[in-house]
Amino acid sequence: MIINVPASNNIFEELGNNTYDYKDLLSELVDNSIAARIRGDLLHVNIEIDVNPDMTPRRFSVSDDASGIPESNLGVAISPAARQTQGSLNEHGLGLKQAVAALGTLESLVTKEREASSAVIVREFRYGDIEADYIAFGRTRGTTITIKDPKAIVTTNATSYTRTIVPYLGARYRRFLRPDSLTLSLKIGIVQEGVPDPLYEWDVKEVKPIYFHPNTRENRPVFAKHPLEGSGWRAELTFGYAPTEESEYEELGLDAPNKFHPYRVALGTQGLDIILHDRVILFHQFSEIGITNQRHPNYNSIRGEIVLLSGFSTAITKNSIIHDSHFLECVGAVRDILTGTKAGPGDRREDYIQSKRYPEEIPEKLLRDRLAEWLTNNPLQMKAQVSKEYSLEGIEGFVDILADGEVWELKRDQASALDVYQLFMYMDIAEIKKGYLVAKDFSTGASIAAQAIRDKHSKDVVLVPREQIPINHPPNAQEREDYY
Repeated sequence: MIINVPASNNIFEELGNNTYDYKDLLSELVDNSIAARIRGDLLHVNIEIDVNPDMTPRRFSVSDDASGIPESNLGVAISPAARQTQGSLNEHGLGLKQAVAALGTLESLVTKEREASSAVIVREFRYGDIEADYIAFGRTRGTTITIKDPKAIVTTNATSYTRTIVPYLGARYRRFLRPDSLTLSLKIGIVQEGVPDPLYEWDVKEVKPIYFHPNTRENRPVFAKHPLEGSGWRAELTFGYAPTEESEYEELGLDAPNKFHPYRVALGTQGLDIILHDRVILFHQFSEIGITNQRHPNYNSIRGEIVLLSGFSTAITKNSIIHDSHFLECVGAVRDILTGTKAGPGDRREDYIQSKRYPEEIPEKLLRDRLAEWLTNNPLQMKAQVSKEYSLEGIEGFVDILADGEVWELKRDQASALDVYQLFMYMDIAEIKKGYLVAKDFSTGASIAAQAIRDKHSKDVVLVPREQIPINHPPNAQEREDYY
């Protein structure tokens, strides 16, 4: 038995019922132009919204000067998913049709190749034979798509474009918009019939993450383009931290971004962008892909990119990646490096995710000097005599700080029972009753050791978490010069 499966023209309307927001729909149209660009030439893409005097949208159009659609391929280009282009932004052959149906109703598609004497105009999307005409065209090549009866998703609110739409497009296509290797000119305008100049016009510029290196205090990530590879896939990882204080932006010579900026420091913008074919597919991914269990304010400054080089593909709505074995393995590799489970750049193991919460990059000597300064000037517990690296007679080594007859020892990382007993040794030799051990945190053994010394020797070892003392702030310019 043979079953006939008819083609239904309903699909062209149903494709508009997708999960895209307005920025994503614009992106699908821009993707279509980028996929058809002439390599080596600057691609111009112009999006135009024609409005009535009351700012109601009448038409929506997108024009480019890409290669145009060959006349022989027009039918395939119109048919949903008839042409998949691997290794391209147009990998499913659905984006154009999805965008048109979500934005309104096709009025026309006009396209011309450089060699053609005229452009071809198509006025409907459907299966079977459709009429097309030849018309004059104002460009040597390219495509213009015009949509009538725009739906409510097409906004004419100028503030929305300025605050959100234009910056996010600038971030999504930043690799094409780089000033030093510009391959895309993207403009958006709101126009009105009979008015010679646009009512509003935006030139989309590159928007990239702002980094603040914890050691060098420069606008650069902690590491960049670290290669990742598995069976059948390749990727690159860039990781860093964003500035979190006004003073850090000032140090970089930058203004702090407003709350609408794609890379402001906030719960909703923490994480890594995922890039495929030089386009940001997903913004700010962290807990969403399982690198952490959940969003948390401690991760707000995390920034970076996972660039998918080969072995990956998007879902048919292009704002997600297929979570196949390649992608899951890649995310696992990223998680292992960022948590210090496996070695990363320089064959080092480091918990990069936590390092902003606990400033492990601050040298111990700087922490010790800050502690001495605090003991000298703290109005609540001011010490009259504070000595650093104090030598005790008869033993090798130095006490970090001796302050009014009390011993202070400092450990940059976690303190153990051995550190407690070292402090006890100093106290015992110098016949000092009380000492302080300052550390990021303490092992269970450290607490047990401190209690044993108190019970057996009547000496008090106080365990002080470093976060309780104001010595953990980033180094200033003079400190960087003196300690790094």
